[in-house]
Amino acid sequence: METIFKSVYHTLKWLEALTGFSYREVNIILYFIIIPGIFSYYIGTLFKSKIPVIGFSLGILILCIAIPDFKVFSSKVFDTAVDFLNWFESIGLNYIQASVVFCVIMPVLIGIVLVLLKKRRLN
Repeated sequence: METIFKSVYHTLKWLEALTGFSYREVNIILYFIIIPGIFSYYIGTLFKSKIPVIGFSLGILILCIAIPDFKVFSSKVFDTAVDFLNWFESIGLNYIQASVVFCVIMPVLIGIVLVLLKKRRLN
């Protein structure tokens, strides 16, 4: 798990250097915008509806307008996510393990399920 965590960490640090966003901003953009955006797209295609994508996009647009400082917002959301992941120590998962489960394994599994459901629906 530590290898996966370090790989993701280094990828996010690389994206930080590439984009000019902070590590926290890159993290929030990826895990709270890009990945959910991809999921909403697949859900929309499954149900042959644009509502999930339009709803998600509208929500992001409203947040972008309402958030006066994305850096401050990202920091608060990131800290809350860290607190959430640290909570799992109470059931035996340390921060690294919880991060890999919730930030890597679950999104990959959800993505696989959505792709398979879409493929099955096409057949």
